[in-house]
Amino acid sequence: MTAQPPGPGPRSAPQKIRASLHADRSPRNIRACLPEDDHAAFDAGYREALRRAADELDLTPVHECVESWRRLAILKADPADYARMMQTADRVQQLAERGEPSGGIAFDDAFAERLRARVTRA
Repeated sequence: MTAQPPGPGPRSAPQKIRASLHADRSPRNIRACLPEDDHAAFDAGYREALRRAADELDLTPVHECVESWRRLAILKADPADYARMMQTADRVQQLAERGEPSGGIAFDDAFAERLRARVTRA
């Protein structure tokens, strides 16, 4: 009998990968759902979180590490979508560095609008 790798295979559909990550949040499944290029970084980060957890007698670093990688695996489930998102983020960052408007709403304006809406409803 041969062991089956956990989680979806490398060519799984993004929906299958995301469903797997919602159903099984184990480090083993998260690693299996990540692109192979991320495995070494995942392994290093997870080992560091385990070391910190042992030193601090607190599992918080492990939980934070696993959840961070799970979210990244969800984002990277569709490589084309992830590439577009990263290009957009890069473009917005370049605009911000030049002091140019990025087409979005400034955080202060968005916060003020949400606050006005909340006060109006109350």
